[in-house]
Amino acid sequence: MADLLLIGGAPRELIEALSALVGRGGGMVRQEESGLSGLESHRDTGAEVVLVCLPLDGISGDEVLERLIDQDPRAVVVVCGRDPAITGSADALDRGAFQHVVGIGAQAQILAAVGLALGARQADAQLSYLRSRDASGTDWESIVGQCPPMRSAFATVRKICRRTVGGGAPAVLITGETGTGKGLFAKALHYNSVRRSWALVELNCAAVPATLIEAELFGHERGAFTDARSARAGLFETADRGTLFLDEIAALDLSLQAKLLNAIEEKRVRRLGGSNERPVDVQIVAATAQDLEAMSGENRFRADLFHRLDVVRIHLPPLRTRGDDRVLLAETFLRQICYEYGLPEKQLSDGARLAVERYDWPGNVRELHNRIERAVLLKDDVMVRTADLELPELERRVEIETSKSGLKVSLPEQGLKFDDLEREVLRQALERQGGNVSRAARFLGITRQTLIYRMRKHGL
Repeated sequence: MADLLLIGGAPRELIEALSALVGRGGGMVRQEESGLSGLESHRDTGAEVVLVCLPLDGISGDEVLERLIDQDPRAVVVVCGRDPAITGSADALDRGAFQHVVGIGAQAQILAAVGLALGARQADAQLSYLRSRDASGTDWESIVGQCPPMRSAFATVRKICRRTVGGGAPAVLITGETGTGKGLFAKALHYNSVRRSWALVELNCAAVPATLIEAELFGHERGAFTDARSARAGLFETADRGTLFLDEIAALDLSLQAKLLNAIEEKRVRRLGGSNERPVDVQIVAATAQDLEAMSGENRFRADLFHRLDVVRIHLPPLRTRGDDRVLLAETFLRQICYEYGLPEKQLSDGARLAVERYDWPGNVRELHNRIERAVLLKDDVMVRTADLELPELERRVEIETSKSGLKVSLPEQGLKFDDLEREVLRQALERQGGNVSRAARFLGITRQTLIYRMRKHGL
């Protein structure tokens, strides 16, 4: 339902037609013939759409527009008629009007303009709903984690949001294994910052073919390539004044990294096939499960782009290292999922809690959520038990102990593949050394070249 405020004089036939138009959506028309009383009415009561009929007594059209938009930046203002300050559509639109109709007697054009304005307000409401739905679960209380690395990550995000209220936009690099919640933290950064009223635009660099990413990021003009039948804004332009989240940034082709770096530093983009550069104000948040520093040392990622992205780094730890957070997350997911599906609340059995604590969770938080959701949907019991989680056999674990007498390795009775053991040793060594290949090689007592060879062998 949208109300219309009519400021100025208008023929009775127009007012009746406007009442019928607005009434179909459940709204009403209020009229204030004086410009000053119209501004007071708008300030006190508000209105989704305002129709200003020029000229007005005692106040100019440009001042009315300025004050209306100052009182409510979301107001959609349609102007009809002229005065010395508003002589045509260019003047009205430059001062923030949504539409301008030259003649007060052009009833059909005025009704069409008001109809478009009502539709714009409805679209704004729908967009606001979609943004609020996208932002759900990104408030501080909704992000679960008590272990020191997670508390450190929370503190970093809060500091960024507090210290960028003036509109600054530092680049943020979020690192961590797949499934640790990098996308959630990117949303938390956006929706808790001053940019939350603008767009959060996401691009998974690994999901789009390299030949298409440039057009996705920077847009294109009509005829720039075979299928470019019309001009299209890129994601940089779409995210203007908001946030551009580049997930899996390590997958970005080297040929595009220089252009991305230039766009970030210059804050200007040029569409494919275009000659004009367009200014953009975008906060860049990048995420990766790879070691960009190591990749830059091997010329697989531009070092200058890595350093430009690495202004603030947030590292999310793997779930297997988060201690009591594992059970806390499992119980939180269980409550949320039962609520989402309208099911009676379920509980984790003692055995299921122990299994959650003992399992390594190679898919991290995403895997935990999916296994809990599957158990809720497919099992009828009010208790979620160990078997309901369908975890791989926990008995297939290797226990390694060190003592003064040497190294003791206890292998599972069922046996295991040596390649699996080697891969896990390499993975844990890299994790302990923060992904630094040289330090991990020293930790394992092997050369860096040997470690790189074995990492490639195991797809690490």
